[in-house]
Amino acid sequence: MLRLASHILFLLHQLIRESHPRSRTLCFTGLALALIVLGIGRPTAAQLPAPDEATYRIAKQLNCPTCAGRNLADCPTETCAQWKAEIKAQLDAGKSAQEVLDYFQARFGTTVLQEPPKTGVTAPLWAAPVGAALVFLVAAGVVMWRTAGRNRAVSLASAGRSEDPFVAALEDEVRRDE
Repeated sequence: MLRLASHILFLLHQLIRESHPRSRTLCFTGLALALIVLGIGRPTAAQLPAPDEATYRIAKQLNCPTCAGRNLADCPTETCAQWKAEIKAQLDAGKSAQEVLDYFQARFGTTVLQEPPKTGVTAPLWAAPVGAALVFLVAAGVVMWRTAGRNRAVSLASAGRSEDPFVAALEDEVRRDE
């Protein structure tokens, strides 16, 4: 099917190169046909079964065991389907969301969680961005304060005569007119 669509797109490219009005009509017809061919056989979001809301919320908080950086809820692998079924089974058995998360964390470690716990070794990691932002703001304030002090000193020193003869003559003329 993909090969057919690529042939249609190639023919469209050839038709676009011609400048006949009839070729434009054929081009739009071919484009519509290519889009239909590419769209057939692919499930849309409305055709996919909707997951249980509670299962989805918990799966969103867990990492996929096979795909790096992907959450469990959005991963289509068979392993993730099994994990989602396990989540649903535990919820149906009456466990709370936190108990399900604790079960997966106890079984697979803290790396299974999308958001690592804010206790123990990871606590400084959560505080690091805030600390770095504060250090940056303090350093920027000190630099601005020092620069403003230097600029004041330079402007007071240059308040006297200018070294450029033209500017000095202009300043003298302005003082006489006052």
